[in-house]
Amino acid sequence: MKILAINGSARPEGTTTRLAQAALEGAVSAGAETEMILLAEKDIHFCANCLTCYQDIESRIGRCAIGDDMREILEKIAEADGILLASPVHSGFITGLMTTFFERAVWPLCRPTGEIMGMKGAPEPRLTDKTRASASIVSAGMTPPEMRKYCDMGTPFMREMAALMFNGEFVGDMFAAGLFPGQLQENQWTRALLLRELNNAQLKEAFDLGVTLAEAAKQGVKPYSPDIYAMETSG
Repeated sequence: MKILAINGSARPEGTTTRLAQAALEGAVSAGAETEMILLAEKDIHFCANCLTCYQDIESRIGRCAIGDDMREILEKIAEADGILLASPVHSGFITGLMTTFFERAVWPLCRPTGEIMGMKGAPEPRLTDKTRASASIVSAGMTPPEMRKYCDMGTPFMREMAALMFNGEFVGDMFAAGLFPGQLQENQWTRALLLRELNNAQLKEAFDLGVTLAEAAKQGVKPYSPDIYAMETSG
Protein backbone atom coordinates (compact mmCIF):
# COMPACT_ATOMS: atom_id res chain seq x y z
CA MET A 1 0.00 0.00 0.00
CA LYS A 2 1.47 3.34 -1.07
CA ILE A 3 0.46 6.80 0.14
CA LEU A 4 1.72 9.72 -1.95
CA ALA A 5 1.76 13.30 -0.64
CA ILE A 6 1.70 16.14 -3.17
CA ASN A 7 2.91 19.29 -1.45
CA GLY A 8 2.20 22.69 -3.00
CA SER A 9 4.25 24.69 -0.49
CA ALA A 10 7.35 26.60 -1.59
CA ARG A 11 9.00 25.89 1.78
CA PRO A 12 10.55 22.45 2.27
CA GLU A 13 10.65 22.93 6.05
CA GLY A 14 7.57 25.12 6.52
CA THR A 15 4.32 24.56 8.35
CA THR A 16 2.54 22.77 5.51
CA THR A 17 5.47 20.43 4.93
CA ARG A 18 5.70 19.54 8.63
CA LEU A 19 1.98 18.77 8.73
CA ALA A 20 2.24 16.61 5.61
CA GLN A 21 5.19 14.78 7.13
CA ALA A 22 3.16 14.12 10.29
CA ALA A 23 0.33 12.75 8.15
CA LEU A 24 2.74 10.42 6.36
CA GLU A 25 4.05 9.24 9.72
CA GLY A 26 0.47 8.35 10.58
CA ALA A 27 0.14 6.46 7.31
CA VAL A 28 3.34 4.54 8.06
CA SER A 29 1.93 3.55 11.47
CA ALA A 30 -1.03 2.04 9.59
CA GLY A 31 1.27 -0.04 7.40
CA ALA A 32 1.76 2.20 4.36
CA GLU A 33 4.82 3.03 2.31
CA THR A 34 4.99 6.77 1.77
CA GLU A 35 6.55 9.41 -0.46
CA MET A 36 6.27 13.18 -0.59
CA ILE A 37 6.58 15.21 -3.78
CA LEU A 38 7.52 18.86 -3.27
CA LEU A 39 6.18 20.58 -6.36
CA ALA A 40 8.59 23.48 -5.83
CA GLU A 41 11.51 21.11 -6.41
CA LYS A 42 10.11 19.80 -9.71
CA ASP A 43 10.28 21.23 -13.21
CA ILE A 44 6.61 21.95 -13.88
CA HIS A 45 5.61 24.35 -16.64
CA PHE A 46 2.31 26.13 -17.11
CA CYS A 47 -0.28 24.40 -19.28
CA ALA A 48 -0.02 25.47 -22.94
CA ASN A 49 -3.70 24.69 -23.63
CA CYS A 50 -2.68 22.71 -26.72
CA LEU A 51 -5.29 20.03 -25.85
CA THR A 52 -2.95 17.16 -26.69
CA CYS A 53 -4.02 15.32 -23.51
CA TYR A 54 -7.69 16.10 -24.12
CA GLN A 55 -7.60 14.59 -27.61
CA ASP A 56 -5.75 11.46 -26.48
CA ILE A 57 -8.73 9.28 -25.58
CA GLU A 58 -7.01 5.89 -25.51
CA SER A 59 -3.97 6.31 -23.24
CA ARG A 60 -4.07 5.35 -19.57
CA ILE A 61 -2.36 8.67 -18.87
CA GLY A 62 -3.00 11.25 -21.55
CA ARG A 63 -0.02 12.42 -23.58
CA CYS A 64 1.36 15.92 -22.96
CA ALA A 65 3.34 18.10 -25.37
CA ILE A 66 5.43 19.52 -22.51
CA GLY A 67 8.49 17.51 -21.54
CA ASP A 68 8.89 18.23 -17.83
CA ASP A 69 8.45 16.39 -14.51
CA MET A 70 4.66 16.12 -14.63
CA ARG A 71 4.73 12.73 -16.32
CA GLU A 72 6.76 11.29 -13.43
CA ILE A 73 4.25 12.68 -10.92
CA LEU A 74 1.25 11.32 -12.82
CA GLU A 75 2.81 7.86 -12.99
CA LYS A 76 3.38 7.93 -9.22
CA ILE A 77 -0.29 8.88 -8.73
CA ALA A 78 -1.34 5.94 -10.91
CA GLU A 79 0.65 3.53 -8.73
CA ALA A 80 -0.50 5.01 -5.40
CA ASP A 81 -3.37 3.73 -3.27
CA GLY A 82 -3.92 7.03 -1.48
CA ILE A 83 -3.03 10.65 -2.20
CA LEU A 84 -2.60 13.48 0.30
CA LEU A 85 -2.86 17.00 -1.09
CA ALA A 86 -1.17 19.68 1.02
CA SER A 87 -1.05 23.42 0.44
CA PRO A 88 -0.84 26.73 2.29
CA VAL A 89 -3.79 29.07 1.90
CA HIS A 90 -2.81 31.88 -0.47
CA SER A 91 -5.42 34.60 -0.98
CA GLY A 92 -8.12 32.20 0.18
CA PHE A 93 -7.12 29.42 -2.22
CA ILE A 94 -4.36 26.88 -2.80
CA THR A 95 -0.96 27.99 -4.04
CA GLY A 96 -0.10 28.74 -7.65
CA LEU A 97 2.11 25.64 -7.61
CA MET A 98 -0.81 23.44 -6.64
CA THR A 99 -3.17 25.17 -9.08
CA THR A 100 -0.70 24.53 -11.90
CA PHE A 101 -0.47 20.89 -10.86
CA PHE A 102 -4.25 20.48 -11.09
CA GLU A 103 -4.40 22.28 -14.43
CA ARG A 104 -1.71 20.01 -15.86
CA ALA A 105 -3.15 16.82 -14.32
CA VAL A 106 -6.87 16.98 -15.02
CA TRP A 107 -7.04 15.86 -18.66
CA PRO A 108 -4.04 13.50 -18.54
CA LEU A 109 -5.92 11.72 -15.72
CA CYS A 110 -9.42 12.13 -17.20
CA ARG A 111 -11.12 11.56 -20.56
CA PRO A 112 -13.86 13.83 -22.00
CA THR A 113 -16.15 10.82 -22.35
CA GLY A 114 -18.33 11.16 -19.27
CA GLU A 115 -21.76 12.59 -18.64
CA ILE A 116 -22.88 14.71 -15.68
CA MET A 117 -26.48 15.86 -15.26
CA GLY A 118 -27.14 15.18 -18.94
CA MET A 119 -24.07 17.05 -20.17
CA LYS A 120 -21.94 14.87 -22.44
CA GLY A 121 -18.19 15.38 -22.85
CA ALA A 122 -17.65 15.71 -19.11
CA PRO A 123 -14.43 14.39 -17.57
CA GLU A 124 -14.31 10.86 -16.18
CA PRO A 125 -11.33 9.02 -14.67
CA ARG A 126 -8.78 7.23 -16.80
CA LEU A 127 -7.26 5.38 -13.82
CA THR A 128 -10.02 2.82 -13.40
CA ASP A 129 -7.72 -0.13 -12.63
CA LYS A 130 -8.26 0.56 -8.92
CA THR A 131 -9.72 3.14 -6.58
CA ARG A 132 -7.67 5.61 -4.55
CA ALA A 133 -8.47 7.35 -1.29
CA SER A 134 -7.58 11.03 -0.96
CA ALA A 135 -7.37 13.69 1.74
CA SER A 136 -6.09 17.24 2.12
CA ILE A 137 -4.31 19.59 4.50
CA VAL A 138 -4.40 23.35 4.17
CA SER A 139 -2.39 25.65 6.41
CA ALA A 140 -3.63 29.19 7.05
CA GLY A 141 -1.12 31.73 8.25
CA MET A 142 -3.35 34.16 10.15
CA THR A 143 -6.90 32.80 9.98
CA PRO A 144 -8.62 31.38 13.09
CA PRO A 145 -10.74 28.21 12.74
CA GLU A 146 -14.05 30.08 12.92
CA MET A 147 -13.07 32.07 9.82
CA ARG A 148 -12.37 29.01 7.69
CA LYS A 149 -15.54 29.26 5.60
CA TYR A 150 -14.52 32.75 4.49
CA CYS A 151 -10.96 31.95 3.40
CA ASP A 152 -10.65 28.24 2.57
CA MET A 153 -11.92 27.89 -0.98
CA GLY A 154 -9.17 25.40 -1.75
CA THR A 155 -10.44 22.41 0.21
CA PRO A 156 -13.83 22.10 -1.61
CA PHE A 157 -11.98 22.38 -4.94
CA MET A 158 -9.46 19.69 -3.99
CA ARG A 159 -12.22 17.43 -2.63
CA GLU A 160 -14.07 17.37 -5.94
CA MET A 161 -10.99 17.22 -8.16
CA ALA A 162 -9.30 14.47 -6.15
CA ALA A 163 -12.28 12.12 -6.31
CA LEU A 164 -12.51 12.63 -10.06
CA MET A 165 -8.85 12.52 -11.06
CA PHE A 166 -7.80 9.70 -8.73
CA ASN A 167 -10.97 7.62 -9.16
CA GLY A 168 -12.02 7.24 -5.55
CA GLU A 169 -13.30 8.91 -2.44
CA PHE A 170 -12.13 11.92 -0.46
CA VAL A 171 -11.92 10.67 3.14
CA GLY A 172 -10.85 13.66 5.23
CA ASP A 173 -9.37 17.14 5.46
CA MET A 174 -7.56 19.39 7.90
CA PHE A 175 -7.49 23.15 8.32
CA ALA A 176 -4.44 24.26 10.32
CA ALA A 177 -5.21 27.75 11.57
CA GLY A 178 -2.50 30.26 12.43
CA LEU A 179 -0.99 30.04 15.91
CA PHE A 180 1.42 32.58 17.37
CA PRO A 181 3.81 32.84 20.35
CA GLY A 182 1.51 34.57 22.81
CA GLN A 183 -0.51 37.70 22.17
CA LEU A 184 0.93 39.66 19.27
CA GLN A 185 1.55 43.33 19.85
CA GLU A 186 0.03 45.92 17.50
CA ASN A 187 3.30 46.47 15.66
CA GLN A 188 3.84 42.72 15.12
CA TRP A 189 0.84 41.96 12.94
CA THR A 190 2.60 43.05 9.76
CA ARG A 191 5.10 40.25 10.50
CA ALA A 192 2.53 37.71 11.64
CA LEU A 193 3.17 35.19 8.86
CA LEU A 194 6.82 35.05 9.90
CA LEU A 195 5.84 34.22 13.49
CA ARG A 196 3.53 31.30 12.66
CA GLU A 197 3.88 28.22 14.90
CA LEU A 198 2.47 24.70 15.10
CA ASN A 199 1.38 22.96 18.28
CA ASN A 200 1.28 19.29 19.22
CA ALA A 201 -2.49 19.13 18.79
CA GLN A 202 -2.21 20.16 15.13
CA LEU A 203 0.58 17.68 14.47
CA LYS A 204 -1.51 14.96 16.14
CA GLU A 205 -4.51 15.88 13.98
CA ALA A 206 -2.34 15.57 10.87
CA PHE A 207 -0.98 12.22 12.10
CA ASP A 208 -4.53 10.95 12.65
CA LEU A 209 -5.56 12.11 9.18
CA GLY A 210 -2.71 10.08 7.75
CA VAL A 211 -3.96 7.02 9.63
CA THR A 212 -7.47 7.60 8.29
CA LEU A 213 -6.17 7.93 4.74
CA ALA A 214 -4.09 4.77 4.95
CA GLU A 215 -6.88 2.75 6.53
CA ALA A 216 -9.31 3.88 3.83
CA ALA A 217 -6.81 2.95 1.13
CA LYS A 218 -6.26 -0.43 2.75
CA GLN A 219 -9.97 -1.24 3.09
CA GLY A 220 -10.82 0.14 -0.34
CA VAL A 221 -13.03 3.05 -1.33
CA LYS A 222 -15.78 3.42 -3.89
CA PRO A 223 -14.90 4.57 -7.41
CA TYR A 224 -15.72 8.08 -8.52
CA SER A 225 -19.36 8.62 -9.36
CA PRO A 226 -20.75 11.67 -11.18
CA ASP A 227 -23.94 11.17 -9.17
CA ILE A 228 -22.08 12.35 -6.06
CA TYR A 229 -21.02 15.53 -7.89
CA ALA A 230 -24.61 16.14 -9.01
CA MET A 231 -25.92 15.76 -5.45
CA GLU A 232 -23.27 18.12 -4.02
CA THR A 233 -23.87 20.86 -6.58
CA SER A 234 -27.66 20.65 -6.30
CA GLY A 235 -27.77 20.50 -2.53
